Amino acid sequence: MPKVNEMHEDSYKNHENRPDLAGEHPIGDALQLIFLIVFLIANLLDILLFHTNSTIRSKIHIFIRLPIGLSLISFGAWLALKGIQIVFKDLRPNPIMITEGLFSFVRHPIYLGAMLIYLGVLSLTLSCIGGIAFIFVVILYNWLARHEENLMIEIFGETYQQYIHQVPMWIPRSLKITNR
Repeated sequence: MPKVNEMHEDSYKNHENRPDLAGEHPIGDALQLIFLIVFLIANLLDILLFHTNSTIRSKIHIFIRLPIGLSLISFGAWLALKGIQIVFKDLRPNPIMITEGLFSFVRHPIYLGAMLIYLGVLSLTLSCIGGIAFIFVVILYNWLARHEENLMIEIFGETYQQYIHQVPMWIPRSLKITNR
């Protein structure tokens, strides 16, 4: 295995071959792209052809939906890009558990950011068909996250299982509604 100073980032053009990453589902990127395309097509077809939610769209004015949708999209993009920067910024000799920063609030900030972007688009379109597609997107990201967590457990064992018990998968503890 090459030493850290001998590793060159240009020799790892994609993240699949990096020795310092625990791994992801082999077809995860392709599935994410397919689900994105299906989601966008579902929203477009609903708006342009099926008009399933035109009544609700007309009652909830665009000036209400626009700031909500753009806020969700902006925050989701920030969360995903910041998470990507944390994970992929430094090339390390071996996989490490990242538990600081965003990863101290949720275990999958990149996927959460992506889902918030979808939710932002959905709040703009208010598409029933897009909403159904969004449910499948959430199922996909949950499945991908579980797969990655199993890989992390294989590598880090009990340490990662403790992390699972300490840090929520999707909703930060400070945002959870507690029963008093």
